[in-house]
Amino acid sequence: MDTFLGVALTDVATGLPNIPYFRIIQNWEERRARRRKTLVRVIRVAVSGGAEAARRALLWRLCQELRTSDLIASEGRDTFHILLTTPDAENAAVIAERVEHLGAILEDGSSTAEQPLVIRTEIEPPTEQIADKGPCDPCEEHELVKPPSDDAPWRWG
Repeated sequence: MDTFLGVALTDVATGLPNIPYFRIIQNWEERRARRRKTLVRVIRVAVSGGAEAARRALLWRLCQELRTSDLIASEGRDTFHILLTTPDAENAAVIAERVEHLGAILEDGSSTAEQPLVIRTEIEPPTEQIADKGPCDPCEEHELVKPPSDDAPWRWG
């Protein structure tokens, strides 16, 4: 990630992907989910308080708790976005609850911070389905291979 694009799409504070990169992937995943008739959900995670060690451990634990196909992006040190694809999207409420409980697990009473690590989650409502299809979204009239008709066998569009 030493290239210009790698640096431009990485959050400086955490080293995780940043929000512009997250939105690109979210858009792509939502288009794919529409085609496959599956779900995509986003969990917003707000973090406050906690010792520096607990906050660093939170990043590691988030990566351990989620599947590798789920994208975690950061918006600074206090806000994270988690993109869940099927099958995790169906269990977004359970995953959000599990993430909230990480604060208590990471603090474990040995923290010297004035305020405990508090993690709040919010499941974003699904984005509206856009009727227009993009150039990468196939539809019946723009398929590359058209099904045979009575007068023509398989043919290219």
